[in-house]
Amino acid sequence: MKTKTALRPRLYFSYSQFMVYDQSVRLPGCDWTDVHTAQGFARRESAVNFSTLLEFGYADVTVTRSTYEPRTKYWRAIAVPFLVTSGTVIVAGPDEILPERNISLPLGNYRLVAAQGVTSDDEETIDLFLELLPKPLERSTILVVDDGLNPPAVLLESAGVAGED
Repeated sequence: MKTKTALRPRLYFSYSQFMVYDQSVRLPGCDWTDVHTAQGFARRESAVNFSTLLEFGYADVTVTRSTYEPRTKYWRAIAVPFLVTSGTVIVAGPDEILPERNISLPLGNYRLVAAQGVTSDDEETIDLFLELLPKPLERSTILVVDDGLNPPAVLLESAGVAGED
């Protein structure tokens, strides 16, 4: 069953990134390397940091519980494996103190697609697609590549926790 939800309040993204993570993840920030930056994401099992098209700004975020739907408005789209363990997923910017954008989802393995487009000098649209899978997705995929990406032939599928040595 397909459901589409607009998340409120608007997302404030900063440092060219935003995060999607399971509520059980204590430290959702990922440690970015040059390879992560080139591919546009850094991820762990239940936390993904996606790079944004702009450095700072606001985004309207919608979540669709179904397969990815390509659109011409998307400048970038990235699909990653994602595990939901708590039943609640949070979407937040790194500078937001109390993220209020929660999504209730059944526990399980998902294909998470983040599709982005720029709408003005400091605004983006971010559409998230969450498809429940019978088994874990094996690899991430870049579905739409923009000029800001230079992905390696084999995507880096893991990242450390930001701030941990």
